[in-house]
Amino acid sequence: MERLNSNWCAFLAILCQISIFVPMGLNLAALNPTTPSIKYFVNESFKVRYNGTPSTEETNTLIIRLAQSCEPLGAAFGALTTHLWLKYMSRRKALVVVHILSVASAFLMSAMTYFLYSYELLIIGRWINGVARGVGFSVGPLFVAEITHRKTLALYQSPIGWLTLVSGGLENIVAHPKVMGGVKTWPFALAFPGFFSLAFLCLLPWIPHTIPYLIKTEQNSFKYGDKSDEMDSPSFRLLKHLRFKDTTALLDEYASIKAEIASEIELEKRSIWQLLCIGSYRHQMIAVVVLQLSTQATGTAVLLQYTNEILTNAGVNADQTTYYAVGIFGLMVVTMIMATRLLERFGSKKMLVTGLVVVVIGQSLLCLSTSYNSTVPEMGVVGIVSVAIFSIGVGTGPLLTITAYPSEITTIVTRPEALWLGSTFYWMTSSIASFLFPISIAKIHGFAYLPFIVLVIVMNLYIVFFVPETHNRSVAEIQNFFGRTKTCKDDVESRKLLSKDSDVVR
Repeated sequence: MERLNSNWCAFLAILCQISIFVPMGLNLAALNPTTPSIKYFVNESFKVRYNGTPSTEETNTLIIRLAQSCEPLGAAFGALTTHLWLKYMSRRKALVVVHILSVASAFLMSAMTYFLYSYELLIIGRWINGVARGVGFSVGPLFVAEITHRKTLALYQSPIGWLTLVSGGLENIVAHPKVMGGVKTWPFALAFPGFFSLAFLCLLPWIPHTIPYLIKTEQNSFKYGDKSDEMDSPSFRLLKHLRFKDTTALLDEYASIKAEIASEIELEKRSIWQLLCIGSYRHQMIAVVVLQLSTQATGTAVLLQYTNEILTNAGVNADQTTYYAVGIFGLMVVTMIMATRLLERFGSKKMLVTGLVVVVIGQSLLCLSTSYNSTVPEMGVVGIVSVAIFSIGVGTGPLLTITAYPSEITTIVTRPEALWLGSTFYWMTSSIASFLFPISIAKIHGFAYLPFIVLVIVMNLYIVFFVPETHNRSVAEIQNFFGRTKTCKDDVESRKLLSKDSDVVR
């Protein structure tokens, strides 16, 4: 692939993703290996509060479940409010607030919870961390998309998935009772993710705004005048630092960015609901929602949160589940790294569709092994194989393209709205799944995976027929796909009304 981005651009993209998605994976898996120590802490807190009266096992389990589900609940709230954050803040300022919340939550979940014997602070800290996570899930990819060349969107956003997995596997090691997850050391395991956000805040003076943000804030930014004046603008100087190209190519890209913004600038004055009244934009928004929900439909978040429990229910020896969990994360990471090369060759759509097919195979075997492990001892092996197949499928498709594919099918102007809508549905379903899955697997065993299987099949069919191919396609070709697919008869009239409303606003 032709080199388009500078080393500084690559550094900024990697820094942004590591500081958001590594802590995301760490926090997602944090309570999995530390559960015994947290239950011990809750029991000790009850003794301190209630004159030596210990807590019950049901109370311990409920508190753990609340702490687990409060993170995706906070993320759902954060995703819902992302639209306001992006309306009144630049991408850079939004990232700063995300990392401040992340550091604060780490302090609450570790030192404050431990020394005050307050499991309530653990739950609140998880919720605050979820808010940071929900906002960062959209703002991080937006920042990366707006500083990198459009042709490299898929490549630069593909590490998001495997970074989350690496950190999830790392947390299973770091938070293991024999490392930092013991009854006296678990606060260190929960504080660990906060150091990544702290590092980002220390490097803040060297982190710039994005190119579209500077273009929009510059006077007469959409007038094409003298080239020398244009080259003196802060936005062009930033573009020059972010690219590995000659001046002519830079001017062409700069003009392309300005044209992309100008062509849909009036859309920024419209609400999400007004955009959904236009068929082509509604189709684009629905496509983004389906793409992001396809990852959630696989049950990946549930697997990360309840890895040990899932493996135990599938027939794996409880004493060995942590080791298998680390192996699963490692397998996903290796798969994603290898699949990244395939992504450059085949594109996001083919990789996602293929990955979801493999996921269905893994889920079906997992359903079988979980349902019959009590009567067929050999099902433990099937359980391990099924999770391995599932991991390969997730690494090949959903986690590889979770933000890359939605970014490719949207434009600079529609991308914030689309990612906001997609992430809102993503985290709302995540909170529901994280709370209901342990209950359903305890009640109906392997049949708890059937809803995931059905959802993946339906969403994959939608992607095949209603989401455009982006590999080696221009912005115009991708948007023409949505333009040709009218989902309402009054699409033309809706655009005319939007244009008239825009004239009134001006």
